[in-house]
Amino acid sequence: MEAKECKVQDILTENKKYIIPPYQRPYSWSADNAEQLINDIYQSYLSDENEYFIGSMICINKGNNTFEVVDGQQRLTTLSLIVSELKKLIDFQGVKDDLQKRILPIDVYSDETDEPRLVVRSKEHSLYKFYILQDKKEYKPEKPTDTEQLFIDNSCVVRSFLSDKDQIDLKKIAKYILHNVFIVFVQTDDFASSFRLFNVLNNRGLPLSNADLLKNTLFESAASMRKDSSQIESSWSQIEDMVGVNKLDKFLTLHRLSEKKDRDRVLQKGLSSFIESLQTDFSDDAVEMALMLVNSAKNYTRLAEIDFENLSLKRRIASLTNLATDEWIPPVMAFMNRMTRKQDLTWIEFDEFVSAFEKVYMHGRIKNLVKSQREMVCYSALVAINNEGTFSEIIEHVNQHADNEGFMESLDKDLYEPRPNQVNLIKSILLRLDLEQQDESVIKTYTGRITIEHILPQKLANEYWNTRFSNEEHAVWLHKLGNLTLISGTKNSEAQNSDFDRKKDIYEKLNNKSSFDLTKDICKVPEWNISALKDRHETLKKSLINLWFVR
Repeated sequence: MEAKECKVQDILTENKKYIIPPYQRPYSWSADNAEQLINDIYQSYLSDENEYFIGSMICINKGNNTFEVVDGQQRLTTLSLIVSELKKLIDFQGVKDDLQKRILPIDVYSDETDEPRLVVRSKEHSLYKFYILQDKKEYKPEKPTDTEQLFIDNSCVVRSFLSDKDQIDLKKIAKYILHNVFIVFVQTDDFASSFRLFNVLNNRGLPLSNADLLKNTLFESAASMRKDSSQIESSWSQIEDMVGVNKLDKFLTLHRLSEKKDRDRVLQKGLSSFIESLQTDFSDDAVEMALMLVNSAKNYTRLAEIDFENLSLKRRIASLTNLATDEWIPPVMAFMNRMTRKQDLTWIEFDEFVSAFEKVYMHGRIKNLVKSQREMVCYSALVAINNEGTFSEIIEHVNQHADNEGFMESLDKDLYEPRPNQVNLIKSILLRLDLEQQDESVIKTYTGRITIEHILPQKLANEYWNTRFSNEEHAVWLHKLGNLTLISGTKNSEAQNSDFDRKKDIYEKLNNKSSFDLTKDICKVPEWNISALKDRHETLKKSLINLWFVR
């Protein structure tokens, strides 16, 4: 291993090439990180500091002046963006040419570009080489991935920072970066050393996520078993595309939960659980594990996007999604993963499972059980699914937690509370009731800010309400199901304590239409008194019992 201090001009030189290996995490620096780097360099330049260190790089020497970047990708990539933007802004041709050859060599005889000095991951290669380094607008994707967007945003931040500087200043900044900014360059000669360095870096507390570490482990395992790592690179790329880089750790946690075979709520977290699974479940075959994760990511994505043809199934998944909690995802993922893996369960059975699970899970939510109690149905389902229970046994494990009587009693209690979990529950219930007013051929999609509206307002500050409700009736019925509906957030603040006719005008004011059939029905009621409220309460309660009563 060799370490030395190098000027940027010796790092970004025409005879060196840097490759981001597939086991590396994606480029992840935010715009704030990029702005801080260029600002720090600029402040050092203004202070006339002879040497300014921006950190270290650790690379594997692959021969022929080609280096695989183990650590320092974020800094090196952002530095290349800074040099690229300086090259675009500076008018002095000699300086432009010098900066050009440090990031993207061009054959002066044919005007053809070579590979960039920094070879980023294949997924971002075209964007980086053509849009970022050459400003070719046609290479900007219509829908950039999270990582592509970081390249775009950070280039814009750097350009914005430099754009108010005059030409003389820009030329001096470029010279300062090349001659006065230093990097500690560490190189090693073999692949195994790179993984040891990776582990050392993680033990030093650098922010490597579980996803980063798992990917690294899969590549290391493949190398030790002499397997083709390109399959892992391809698999991981698919997972990133489906799940999104920022949600990889969340997906991996839910995946591990979906594999549980016992009712113990404690989950072995982090890399160790995946290493154990790789050894025991896959006999150290990293490729097989990667392919399994791809299938699980597909199922997770289908749930996240509610991507199902069966409309009744879509409604059930949408209803669970609207709760804004992840508790329900692992058992549903587990059922889908088993269908994919063993093919001993069918889509018809999946529809029946989700129907049974939603009913029992909603019993717990409506009864306002604490998290550990309401999750019991989730872990019971996982036990049956992952221990190869038959379909009948799976449904039996779910239904053992049903409580029709407690569920129906809870529908007559105050459902509304100004707590996030409870607000999401009421919103999910009302959205489900709204969906159920459509026939089986219709599935509505709700967007924008949706809020819960108390038809009888929370304060009896209007004569209309004082003449129709006593203080006792107001206290009893205010937060009951029958007094709650859905409207857009902007309308909610307008409605407040207005009388009923004014409220109806507000509900319908956008082209005399309401977004919600539940709210349209209220607009047909001539007046809102105790009788109308009780009638609506009974109607909605019967609809929920019809939906979620376990027979």
